[in-house]
Amino acid sequence: DSFQYEPTPDQKMCFETIENDMVWRRRPMDRLVCGDVGFGKTEVALRAIFRCVANGRQVALLAPTGVLAAQHFKTCQTRMGPDTAFNVTSGLLRGGLGPNTKAGKLMRSQIKSGELEVVVGTHALLSKNVDFKDLGLLVIDEEQRFGVKQKERLKLIAQGVDVLTLSATPIPRTLQMSLSGIRDTSTIRTPPPMRKSTITVVEPFSMDLLREAVEREIARGGQCFYVVPRIAMVEKAEEMFAAEFPGLSTVSAHGQMGRGQCEAAVENFAMGQADILIATTVIENGVDIPNTNTIIIQQAQIFGMSTLYQLRGRVGRSNQQAYAYLLHGEEQFVTEQAEARLKAMAELHELGSGFDVASRDLEIRGAGSLLGTEQSGMAGRIGFDLYMRMLKKAILQCKGLGLPPVPRTNILLPYNEGSIEGSKALKVPDTYIEDPLQRSKEESSARLAESSAVIIDMTNRWKSEYGALPKSLILKLKSLHLHASTRMLGIDLVGIDENGDGILRCPGLRPRMWAAMVNALPSGTPPPGLRAIFPPRFSRSKKGPDADYTGTSADFEISLADLVNYDSSISSDDEEEWDEFDDEEVEAMKEITSATKATSLEEANVYDYPRFVVEGLGDVKRGQKVDVMLKMLLPLAKFVKGKQEEDKERAKVAVEVREKREAMKKAKRGNKTKQGYYY
Repeated sequence: DSFQYEPTPDQKMCFETIENDMVWRRRPMDRLVCGDVGFGKTEVALRAIFRCVANGRQVALLAPTGVLAAQHFKTCQTRMGPDTAFNVTSGLLRGGLGPNTKAGKLMRSQIKSGELEVVVGTHALLSKNVDFKDLGLLVIDEEQRFGVKQKERLKLIAQGVDVLTLSATPIPRTLQMSLSGIRDTSTIRTPPPMRKSTITVVEPFSMDLLREAVEREIARGGQCFYVVPRIAMVEKAEEMFAAEFPGLSTVSAHGQMGRGQCEAAVENFAMGQADILIATTVIENGVDIPNTNTIIIQQAQIFGMSTLYQLRGRVGRSNQQAYAYLLHGEEQFVTEQAEARLKAMAELHELGSGFDVASRDLEIRGAGSLLGTEQSGMAGRIGFDLYMRMLKKAILQCKGLGLPPVPRTNILLPYNEGSIEGSKALKVPDTYIEDPLQRSKEESSARLAESSAVIIDMTNRWKSEYGALPKSLILKLKSLHLHASTRMLGIDLVGIDENGDGILRCPGLRPRMWAAMVNALPSGTPPPGLRAIFPPRFSRSKKGPDADYTGTSADFEISLADLVNYDSSISSDDEEEWDEFDDEEVEAMKEITSATKATSLEEANVYDYPRFVVEGLGDVKRGQKVDVMLKMLLPLAKFVKGKQEEDKERAKVAVEVREKREAMKKAKRGNKTKQGYYY
């Protein structure tokens, strides 16, 4: 309620997916939220932070600059601080608060004791002398600003902790991991209302162009940013403005200013005490001044695309038309890559183009090493398209079946039969487990059980530790078994249609997966009464001995004969076959209508997606529908679980083989000197 704006549809989707990650998944969250500057990524992070704190755990919010960290700290204080109804305690840890200072020692002790619930900081948060009492969430803002060493340290901090990463322009490797499905990603593309795209000008530096830009902005009562790539150039810029614009006042900001001076300079500028802010990239993040709608960047060819995009995002934060001038040096000093970057910035100027800028950066610089430390490169050697094809092929081979599970299932049966949410949530009787903390822990473990085997092991342990199960608990365990099966099979919605059939929406199901499941059953046929229906876009486009259902324009099923002969493996190197599988994955990546809050099948557009049909489920007596579905779904879920275990073992072996190869190469090369030579 403290958010003064109406969340955009993309923000609402992010809220839901992050809730699912934090509440309904056993493994820790590792999600990238990619959205343009000013599109609401911070609000997404704030809601995740509040959820974590409300559950009694600490949060670390990491920002690359002191300016951005100070802004986040101020936002946390305003939205949920001691002066609000939430009374969340926050602290700001940044440069100057070392472990040997009085203030630094006090803050570190408050973090270790848990007195500070939210800790906002810069790289100081990564130091080894910062210990948390119970860290539950790590938020990393502007991920692209951190190097490999910092990220290696982050991995140590974030073990077993939910991680939420925010970025407008992810580095090539991070983007590649997102595009290939290795990392969970949410994208915010909806712009705030009344926002205009920034006009971008790419030209060689000239005083006439500079004078025109500054005078136009000042004439309409605005202010200007002037960005230089080096701190040593700040003084020369100040002299230039004093000579060319004697009537204008300037203020400077850079990273080598004294403690708090840089933030104070930016704050004074924001309050209108100067016309021009001359700065380095220290203003790249965390500066939101609606009255400043012109930015001039000197020697723009030196900056990377991410930095240029972030700097351009400092303007255009009101309903005024904004301008960004990317002024480069003489053409002979502009490299081919720099020219490509500047050209891309001129072309990609529309609202919401941050993801496109990152994609263009990926094409220009390459994707880097997914398993090593290189954050760019490699792809250019073989071409981006071929690299993407090879990577997707390798991932599909590792995935095996590849049926994506879901974090939760929304069950819309009469009388809430089968539901484990709201009033139907699992509640262990107080008389069965008396310790409230242990009881809450066991309830969470049961809710997050990934398979029926886990639930069986859990109930056997309960019997040995607490005695025979109460009857009320036995009935609820059936619903837990059902949810474990539906989540494993990727079923996110269950309901009954007007014909009385049960409809189980399964967006990630594909014909090859269904064939693999059926062929793995002892009978080699689908469970009686269970069918799988697919939208026409998933019918095969080419004819073959196992594809008699080609060319359909309506929903289709696969006949028993086709299921038996269906080759669900991915073993050939035929390019057309791989293109077909790639097309399926593209369809799977399209936006899926959320089923979490749906109250009917139609609301979730269930007939636009693959689905299971349980014939006559509506005619089954009250209290027996869960039993009927379990009988059909348990064998399929058991097969999918087995395939997942096989995939994990295969991946483990692949990592071991890779490590041995790397060790052999290193031994063959010898040791590496600081100059890059081997001996």
